[in-house]
Amino acid sequence: MFEDLLSNASEQQRVMDEKLKSVEIVRESPDRSVAVTINAKKEVLDITIKKVYSDNAELEDQLVLTMNEALAEADIIAAQEAQDLLNTMLPGGLGNLFG
Repeated sequence: MFEDLLSNASEQQRVMDEKLKSVEIVRESPDRSVAVTINAKKEVLDITIKKVYSDNAELEDQLVLTMNEALAEADIIAAQEAQDLLNTMLPGGLGNLFG
């Protein structure tokens, strides 16, 4: 029984990982000069730079800001998916114990 539970949890984790990989998050810098696309597993899919920067520090600032926004969104999505998974695994309404 315990092995079945572990096997089911492992399968559910795999399904959740695949779902997170399929969710794309796109964020643009405030000046729209940098766009970042990641998935909810925090894998970088694309970075687009739409402007030539004369100052590398400005480009770095835009990249950091935009990446952090995208990563924060990925954290929110991953937390929700984990909560949903927990809700399906716990018996009879106990899934709402943690949120």
